Amino acid sequence: MKEEFRYVISEWLSRDLPETVERDVRVNLNADKIIAIAGVRRTGKTYLLLDIIKRLTRTHIPRKNTLYINFDDDRLVNPASGDLDDMLDVYMELAAPEKNNIIFLFLDEIQNVNNWELWIRRMYDSKKYRIFITGSSSKLLSREIATSLAGRNITYVLYPFSFREFLVAKGVKMGKSLLYGEERHRINALAREYIINGGFPEIAFEEERETRRRIISAYYDAILYRDIVSRYRIEDVNKLEMVFRYAINTYSGSFSTVKLHNYFNSQNIKISRQTINNFIKFGEQTFLFYQLMQFFKGFKRSNQSRKKLYIVDSGIIGLLISNVEYGKLLENSVFVELLRMKERNPSIEINYLSDKYGEVDFVISEGGSITELLQVTYELNRDNMERELRPLLSATQRLKPKRSILITFNAVDKTMIVEKEIETLTFTQWALRTYVVES
Repeated sequence: MKEEFRYVISEWLSRDLPETVERDVRVNLNADKIIAIAGVRRTGKTYLLLDIIKRLTRTHIPRKNTLYINFDDDRLVNPASGDLDDMLDVYMELAAPEKNNIIFLFLDEIQNVNNWELWIRRMYDSKKYRIFITGSSSKLLSREIATSLAGRNITYVLYPFSFREFLVAKGVKMGKSLLYGEERHRINALAREYIINGGFPEIAFEEERETRRRIISAYYDAILYRDIVSRYRIEDVNKLEMVFRYAINTYSGSFSTVKLHNYFNSQNIKISRQTINNFIKFGEQTFLFYQLMQFFKGFKRSNQSRKKLYIVDSGIIGLLISNVEYGKLLENSVFVELLRMKERNPSIEINYLSDKYGEVDFVISEGGSITELLQVTYELNRDNMERELRPLLSATQRLKPKRSILITFNAVDKTMIVEKEIETLTFTQWALRTYVVES
C-alpha cells in the first residue's frame, strides 16, 4: 500500500488548512495521552483535527511534523495495522520531519484499519509520537478500548453543532443583548431552523432545502451501509431498514423491542427479538440512537425500566418522517444538548421520570443529588398547562432539585401564572445560558 500512501501523504503536505468553526469541545493538547475523538459521521471530527493542527502550528510546531490521514479515503482499501508501518516510512521519506521535534499523527476514521489498537499502542509507547484518532464507532470510547490501550487514552465525543455553534456558523456573534436586542427575532427564526434541520455542520451552511435533504440522505445511507451493514456483515438489509425506520418514528418517546417484535409478528415479518436487539445496539454503537432510562433511586430498577429513544440529529428525523411534531423535535434537541453537557461533565446522569402524576422529560443528577428537572413543551397554553406542570411540580416538591425548568420554544404568556418553584425559559435562553449574559 506504499504507493497509495505516497499519493495521500503528498496531497497532505501541499494542502492548505481550511477555515474552521471553533467547537465547544476543547481538547487538551498538553495531555500525554492518545487523544480519541468519537461521534456519528459528518459531525466535524475531521475539521476538529485540522483545527488542532492549526493551533499546533501557531505554537511553532512545524507543519511537516504533522501527518493527517483519512482512512475513509477510497484509495486506502481495507488497510491493516501492518500497512501503518508503510505509512510512516513514506511520511518520513516525503516530509523529512525535524528530528528534534515530536511528530503528531492525526488518523481519521481509524476503525477502518484492522487491528489498529495494537499499532497505536506501540507507537505511543515509543514516546516518539503524539497521536490523535477519530472514529464513527463507540469502540473508541474509553470503556471499549480500555483493554488494548490500558489507560493510555482520553476520549472526547463530538456531536453535531450545538445551537451556539450553529449561530456562530451563521455569522451571529455572542453578546449579552443577543436574546433581548434587535437580533432576537432573527435568533428565534434560526432556532426554529435548527430544531427542524438539525446541526450537522454542512447543513448549517446549506440554504437550499432540497440540497439539505439530499445531504442528510447521503449521511444516513453512509451510517446504515458503511458503518453498520459492512462492519457488522448484515445480510438482511431490508429488515435492518425496517427496524431503524420504526425506531426513528418513536423519537422522543418510549421504545420497546418487545413491542417492535410483536408488531413485526402481526405483519407476518419473521425476525427474532435478538436480531432486533442487535440492530438497535448497532445503531447505538454508531451514535445514531440513544436510549434514556427511567429514574429510580435503585439502579437495578432504572436499568430494567421502559426506555425512551432519541436520535443524534433532528435532520435525520425529518428525512424519514413526513409529519414531524415540533414539540418532540424540541425535546430531542434538548436531549442532545444534555449529552453535550454530560460530555463536559461526565459525572452527571440523565434520566426521565414517570409516575402517577405524569412524565418529567429529564432528571439531571450528580453524585446522588438531583440538580435539575426539565420539562419540554413547544408552547405552554391553557389547554396543556396542567398536563405539563403537574408532573414537574409534583416531582419538584418530592425530589427537591436545585432548579426546575420548563423549556418552551415560544415565550410563556405573562398572563399565565406558573408556580414560583418553576422557572420558564425559552429554548434560546436555555441553550445559550452559559454563553450569553442576561440583562
